[in-house]
Amino acid sequence: MAQELAFEYTPGAGPLHRLHPFIKLLLMAAVSIGALQADLKGQALMSIAIIVSAWIGGISLRKLLAGARPILITTVFIVGLAALHVNPIGFNPEALTSGLQFLWAIGISFSMASFFFYTTKLTELRDAIESVETRLPWFRSPYLRFSLLFSLTLGFIPRVFYEWSEAEDAWLARGGKRGISMMIHVIPSVLERLIMSAKETAHALELRLGR
Repeated sequence: MAQELAFEYTPGAGPLHRLHPFIKLLLMAAVSIGALQADLKGQALMSIAIIVSAWIGGISLRKLLAGARPILITTVFIVGLAALHVNPIGFNPEALTSGLQFLWAIGISFSMASFFFYTTKLTELRDAIESVETRLPWFRSPYLRFSLLFSLTLGFIPRVFYEWSEAEDAWLARGGKRGISMMIHVIPSVLERLIMSAKETAHALELRLGR
């Protein structure tokens, strides 16, 4: 691979892996939302907590941010345009500061999502949700489960990064270079693969539902 795959489960026996999937899911949601609302001090504390947790879990910072480059570069581009003055040419300091703070929040949210996927098997999350779901008195269907649909939806996220990595590797192997040209050629290929993967998942669900 040209780079480490983002959001790919990594086997381990540390405290982060043993933590209940529900707790990790709630932590991911809480920190991701909180990062967007927090001030610089709050974001700094969150970042320190993430770095310490990564060290405890044996996850390198490089792996924690694997796959984040396109998102961060796009965000930087948008922030720069939003803060740009045309007449006279310059940057709005307040807009630039708030934009960079938003970029920091995106990095925190991405890191928390990486923590979740690196340390949580989706089958464990499905089983945890299913254990609650089956106790609901209004639930009737023995096949159509929210736990299944939710875990399949989350499982599609790593698939996006996997297909992108595969297409990027193929492009580079043919002598191509990273840049706008690669984006133009790779994006249609990735979308085609994702559509095929979605069709396969839908077919699997139809078979599970007995249709």
